[in-house]
Amino acid sequence: MKNGTNVACLVKDFYPKDIRINLESSKKITEFDPAIVVSPSGKYNAVKLGQYADSNSVTCSVQHNKEVVYSTDFEVKTNSTDHLKPTETENTKQPSKSCHEPKVHAEKVNMMSLTVLGLRMLFAKSVAINFLLTAKLLFFLQADWHEEAILLKKSKAYKNASPWLLTS
Repeated sequence: MKNGTNVACLVKDFYPKDIRINLESSKKITEFDPAIVVSPSGKYNAVKLGQYADSNSVTCSVQHNKEVVYSTDFEVKTNSTDHLKPTETENTKQPSKSCHEPKVHAEKVNMMSLTVLGLRMLFAKSVAINFLLTAKLLFFLQADWHEEAILLKKSKAYKNASPWLLTS
């Protein structure tokens, strides 16, 4: 692998998921697709990585909801934490502070999943009980029919028997 500086463009807490992240430089060595993950708050975080010969020539641009923000809209803090601080520029529009809230919350999704699971269990239980009761009914009907057939045969044999057998 060629020598170069690793560069990352991090975008946090955005919604909806559709986002385009570009790292622009004339001295690109390697660039990777952005990785997008869901945060615990339900919003998305994304990072795009690349390796460049000169990290000072790299510009990160993010397009989200028809708004474009460039890394030149931020200036680097001089303290040791190296966080980025937004500054106002006259030719670019800053993204609004509010993000779109998800339409369905995790609590509702969990409740719906549990409801569907409960209904499935109830259905399976009713099918099993119906099967058992039907089998029991058929078993007893067959036993009763068999008993009646035996009694019928005995009664016919009794009627057709000779009188001298009946007196004993």
